[in-house]
Amino acid sequence: MGLKESLAKLSMINIKRGEVLFKEGVPSNGAMFFLFEGQLDIYKQIEGKHIKLRSILPGEFFGEMAIINNSPRAASIVVVSEAAKLGIINRTTFVQMSQESPEFLFLLLKKVIERLYETDGKIRAIKRKQDEDSMIAKVIPASGTNSDDNEGSQPEPFSDDIAPIGE
Repeated sequence: MGLKESLAKLSMINIKRGEVLFKEGVPSNGAMFFLFEGQLDIYKQIEGKHIKLRSILPGEFFGEMAIINNSPRAASIVVVSEAAKLGIINRTTFVQMSQESPEFLFLLLKKVIERLYETDGKIRAIKRKQDEDSMIAKVIPASGTNSDDNEGSQPEPFSDDIAPIGE
């Protein structure tokens, strides 16, 4: 059986714009996902702010760290399209897909490595900008409040009273 046949057998969920699939740091349910339709954004909390790392587009797997070692979620996932259709891959399904479709493991490993490089680069760029801003602030003292301070920051899609969908 090929990858397409394996994906066709997944349990599906549909979620709407603004819903949080899961939050960074929460214990995982040991499942990863495959996005069939829609767009999701990945956020990482850095120094108290939710920073968008990247988007997940149809055809991508995500959440693989939870299935490999059942670790807490490394980032938060929010639906940004009108709706999203996801396939749920639990540990049993993962093992079965791995055995039936060796291309699945290759594609997954390739994507994980690409993401590590991409995420590391983005985090380094964010830290570098914060360090530069900090150095500038030391040289040029603030002259009161600036109404543009929040301009360009990501909206806060996270709230403690919202239950994540994917957990």
